[in-house]
Amino acid sequence: MAVIALAGLPGAPGVTTTGLALLQSWPLEGDRRTLLAECDPDGGAVLAGALQSSLRADIGLQNLAVSRRGEQPLPQAFWTQLVRLGDDNGAASERHVLLPGLPDPSLAAALKPEWPALADLFVGIDRMPNHPHDVLIDLGRSGIYGPTRVLAQRADLVLLVMRGTLRGLHAAKSRIPMVHAALEEGHGGPSPSLGILLITEGSYGKREVESELETRVIATLPYRPEEAAVLSDGAPEPRKFAKSALMKAAREACPPLRQLVLMRRSRLTSPMQQRLSEVRRAR
Repeated sequence: MAVIALAGLPGAPGVTTTGLALLQSWPLEGDRRTLLAECDPDGGAVLAGALQSSLRADIGLQNLAVSRRGEQPLPQAFWTQLVRLGDDNGAASERHVLLPGLPDPSLAAALKPEWPALADLFVGIDRMPNHPHDVLIDLGRSGIYGPTRVLAQRADLVLLVMRGTLRGLHAAKSRIPMVHAALEEGHGGPSPSLGILLITEGSYGKREVESELETRVIATLPYRPEEAAVLSDGAPEPRKFAKSALMKAAREACPPLRQLVLMRRSRLTSPMQQRLSEVRRAR
């Protein structure tokens, strides 16, 4: 299981587009499913973008607000707000699912009490009676700060999506310390791993970005506006879109992301396992 939060920077390409590319490329082993949760406090984009308003607009994150929880507890209400996305053949897939984001940013205030419970749900989703899920969380450009930061704090990995331009580098350099502070502020647990997902536009490549920012570039995606428009705006899908440069790179990005999550979880569980062994020996 993995919980990965994606956040943007000023001048960065769409975090939602990146999330959708990873969602559709994520390896599905056994009965696992992959969920993309649009938790950007500035509002969701998939319903009006990639899905071109083909689904009703009153489904998703807005229905998990505290004012509506009287009828159904959050864990049960959560499953009723998911929608299935198309697979490589365009058919609705049970294994690629979306929690649509807010249709109006003004609704974010009503969700303030729910963010910690939603973070708990994402972290514990494998223990729920439904099929196990890997979770991708779209935090947009502002969700890594403020009340929604708890979603990033509880994740295994936080990815900053940026372009390899001077503007992108400057924005990242000034904000990475702020991101570290947000991930640690008021959070007693272990901080998530922090890395960069680099969009290969501009003159700064992986080595230059890592050197300047002292932060690991975990994966790269090519800058392909026409291909990205399929995911961001529901543009007509070209033939063999699944084999396009963007989607091929997204598939190649998934293994290192998963490996980093596994390594972090191994580090966190090892001391616990050692303490359990010591308790058993003491008995």
